[in-house]
Amino acid sequence: MLPVEPEFLTVSEIALAIEQAARVVGERSAFAFHDAAVLGTRLNLLVNTASPDEALAAAQRARAEIDRLNAILNWRDEGSELAQLNRSVRQVASHDLFLVIGAAEKWREMSGGAYSGRLGRVLDLWHAARLSPPDPVEARRRAEAAANARVELDPETNTIVRPEAVRFDLDGLAKGYVVDCALQAALASPAISGALLDIGGDIRCAGEAPGASDWMIGLPDPLTPWDNAALIGSVGLRDRAIATSGCGPRDRLVGGERYSATLNPRTGWPIPHDLSATTLAGSAMEADALATALLCLGPGEGADLVRSIPGASARLARPDGADWLLGVTRQSREAPPEWSPIQFKSKSSPARSEPKWHDRWVAFVTFTAPPRQMKRDLAFRSPYVAIWISDTENRPVRTLFLVGSIKEWQEDNYIWWGQNRASAMQIVSSRSLSTRGTGEYRVLWDGIDESGKPVPPGRYVLHVETSRERGKHTYRSLELDFSQAKHFTAELPTSEESGGLVVSFDRF
Repeated sequence: MLPVEPEFLTVSEIALAIEQAARVVGERSAFAFHDAAVLGTRLNLLVNTASPDEALAAAQRARAEIDRLNAILNWRDEGSELAQLNRSVRQVASHDLFLVIGAAEKWREMSGGAYSGRLGRVLDLWHAARLSPPDPVEARRRAEAAANARVELDPETNTIVRPEAVRFDLDGLAKGYVVDCALQAALASPAISGALLDIGGDIRCAGEAPGASDWMIGLPDPLTPWDNAALIGSVGLRDRAIATSGCGPRDRLVGGERYSATLNPRTGWPIPHDLSATTLAGSAMEADALATALLCLGPGEGADLVRSIPGASARLARPDGADWLLGVTRQSREAPPEWSPIQFKSKSSPARSEPKWHDRWVAFVTFTAPPRQMKRDLAFRSPYVAIWISDTENRPVRTLFLVGSIKEWQEDNYIWWGQNRASAMQIVSSRSLSTRGTGEYRVLWDGIDESGKPVPPGRYVLHVETSRERGKHTYRSLELDFSQAKHFTAELPTSEESGGLVVSFDRF
């Protein structure tokens, strides 16, 4: 397992770095691939092999499997097999669709209705809501009708009978199934000794990470829905999966109020907004479904469900704390040994005489991937991106965000690399996050520098640099005035090579 308690973890060490930095042990290293537009979210794949050709072939096998299953399980695609089932009363299903529908029905029963893949008609109400939320009576009526309907599954013929009250929406389970299948496809060659696949925060690891170690997964604060949220811990995984569900970028804004995207199948109403569940299980499908169910069950009932799944454990986070739900005890306030909290230690430094940063004022940064990156390509030729803050003398203050931290390629972002190489280290292979949207990355800067100290108000520069493997290099910057605690917005328009960026300064 990689070390998680150095003398001090700099902000860049705990900031988001989507792909694994090159960790070379002997002649072995992990090859990293990413895509900003897969299944409505983002994909990261790490492949442990000595051969770049084998790594690329593994990535292509994984991508082909994802595309195959998307054509089956994506209910938003009118041409998918699941969409056809939702227009039918009776249908003979493919092996994959029958298996996933069967798993959804099994989880509905196991969780006492806390998980359901039947909520399509309830979701219709929420998708249509704009100025005010739906009628709660109608939402409950539809949820209860779906729960009480009789779905028939015939394993002899793979026939599914769908009652009118049910429209299948398998979010919260199907993505995990895709991760499981795609990872197995990546591992098909004996030259691959291990791999990690992350699709929208659903992560499964198999085999060895570089150095014959576990894959190290960072655990960001799940109630801070930003891509560079500080890590609260980490977990080493091998042949296991992790998933996080809860508040995040996919929350709904209805009538100016924020609602969770996860509905309680018993009421048809969103779960409390400030709730999140992170789960460990043997497969991504199990971890995915369990995380969704726990949001509706809470720690009491949830502990019983976790205990019924061999090897499962979970962390249920609330604003006032967290409950650890373990497979051997009902619940605990203490983390199990496999979940490793990170101990943050501050460096001693002389007190600053400058004015301190504005209390609770934060710069929110939204980066949109370049349009060219959104074009799907089996070779994953996505650009490497660095976003950082410096003072007006170009002295680095804080790295906010990295996409693609393979050292040899990130060095092509030579402006960032020259200023920040001393702190360009990554301690986790990926992060367990709630699902993020396609092509959009959201980070924040709270006026803290790399040493964890507040900086004085004033003028600072936001830098965005991209370099594409076998492609172009771009660099842009935006000078921002944080002298006063006053709202403003600024932007760098979207360009084909370097994407677009919007900054807003506001009280948080």
